[in-house]
Amino acid sequence: MTTAALSTPIAVAGLAGTGVLLVAVACLGFMLLAARRKLRHTLGPSTASSERHEAARQRVDHVLQKRAVDVALQPVIDLTTGRITGTEALARFADGRAPDIWMAEAIETGQGLALDQAVFTEAVRQLKRLPAHCYLSVNATPELIVHGQLTQLLTAQHVQLERLVIELTEHVKISSYADLHAGLAQLRERGVRLAVDDTGAGYASFNHVLQLRPDIIKIDRSLIANANADPARRSLITALVLLALDLGSTVVGEGVETMAELNTLASLGVDCAQGYLLARPSTERSRWRVWTDPGRVWDMAQPRIDSGRSVMVPDRPLV
Repeated sequence: MTTAALSTPIAVAGLAGTGVLLVAVACLGFMLLAARRKLRHTLGPSTASSERHEAARQRVDHVLQKRAVDVALQPVIDLTTGRITGTEALARFADGRAPDIWMAEAIETGQGLALDQAVFTEAVRQLKRLPAHCYLSVNATPELIVHGQLTQLLTAQHVQLERLVIELTEHVKISSYADLHAGLAQLRERGVRLAVDDTGAGYASFNHVLQLRPDIIKIDRSLIANANADPARRSLITALVLLALDLGSTVVGEGVETMAELNTLASLGVDCAQGYLLARPSTERSRWRVWTDPGRVWDMAQPRIDSGRSVMVPDRPLV
């Protein structure tokens, strides 16, 4: 038998061996892939949830460490004089997500109170940029009021407390009015005013107002929208105005977007208004200065939605 004749079966055997090896490797690969998929199916949701939780925690940490929150102001206008009486501070974040989303994320990661306090602190810093005739209204959760040591915080910043309004949203259920009153007592004794925000949108509007006896009652947009065409909405607004008279509170209509809504609020005795019809929230300090100029008067006959310019006219009487 020749060498060539011997080499042929050896080569065939070698190829067969290689084929078996390739098949074995392929089978092993498929087994590993199947096991990986099974593991991902078993642990995937938990792992993904943990990753999302960690990413959220890091995002909130960044905001807390870098004070990465901006403040927009929106003016509150007296419907009798057409002049600015105060501004509401609104948090703005670099990624454009709403403050409610940020707060929900912070609560989920156990950082709710820390973020609430950081946003509150940054907002209060803007008070020094406003003239003496303007108050600053800042949102706060019940937890911040009860556990946030606000009196010490505001004292350390030398805040003019009589020009500060704390807005308490009605969307958050209050577990203990006694604790909340205790947290507010020192602040209110020193001149801080209390506003109940979102009145009419939550679960117990009138009870909430009666329990807190706020200095300012802010009527939610949900009651104001199309109130000019809805007798039931007008009746509820009237009831809040009458309640405010008994409590000695000021009434502010939020989210005013049309002239019809504005005229309706004025006719029902609402004291002040804020909303896109009058001015959009802005982070531009140059606009803040225009809004708060003591000589400026809003033309209540022709306010308009205008994102680029003020809706005010100088030294013009109301029509």
